[in-house]
Amino acid sequence: MANAPSYTEIDRMGNSRNGRGGQKPRYFFLHTEEGNSSAESLAAYLNNPAHDASYHYTLRDGVLVDVVDTDYASWSVLSANPYSINLCFAGSRASFTREQWLARDNDLRIAAYIAVQDARKYGFTPVWLGSGGRYNRASAGVSDHQYVTQVIGDGTHTDVGPGFPGDVFSRYLAEYAGTAPDDGGDDMPSADEIAKAVWSAPVAKPDGKSEQAGILLGWTDKHAADQLDQSAGPGSKDQRGGLAPTGWPQLGQNPDGSNRSLVDGVAAVLSGLAALNARLDAIEGKDKE
Repeated sequence: MANAPSYTEIDRMGNSRNGRGGQKPRYFFLHTEEGNSSAESLAAYLNNPAHDASYHYTLRDGVLVDVVDTDYASWSVLSANPYSINLCFAGSRASFTREQWLARDNDLRIAAYIAVQDARKYGFTPVWLGSGGRYNRASAGVSDHQYVTQVIGDGTHTDVGPGFPGDVFSRYLAEYAGTAPDDGGDDMPSADEIAKAVWSAPVAKPDGKSEQAGILLGWTDKHAADQLDQSAGPGSKDQRGGLAPTGWPQLGQNPDGSNRSLVDGVAAVLSGLAALNARLDAIEGKDKE
């Protein structure tokens, strides 16, 4: 498991909170401030209950401020407050580009580390559910405010925005959760990693067979990834670290609300045909009577 990132934690807990009504946290949501505060100044603003807003944490430049005890609900995501933990990146905006987010790499690491720690405390899996409008529906996990808007169906917020580097954040979650490939996970090494191993093997290469093997591995990896996208849904080939396939919205949804994969779609069609044939057989049986 990766070592904890370096950060300074400050206790500024206030009373902008409610009880959880018997519910336990099962989501960890990320937010933008839409301003330019420090973590401490944003916490001071949130500690005034008259402002009707709060988060469990504010974070900027390696400073993490505890604003609301996670045993209580913060005022962050409307009806999802009772079962979520919420962290706001102070001094951030939903319009941030990927480059702007990556310039705050240590804060991304800190947020991922805290999400994993809280997930362990409350017993849910810190799987990345997506951000910026592309999501995997699940009953628990880590995502952004727009997940509440788009998937849970409450509110209008769209932070943290499409520029958020979800691939990077997902990797950090996996590292701190101990599920990253270099921690003994079962992910296949990349084609580049395999090719480098082949090229560096201590064997004679008079005919360039090692280089050809590397090219072949790259070709195989590309086409296998394309096939995965076709069967499991667009973008599935890019999702490592425990993410579920995206599925195809054109094929309808499974009972759990997730989009169907190609296999799920074929199964649904066959099930429908079987039901239709059964009805036709019943009708024919009545006609013969």
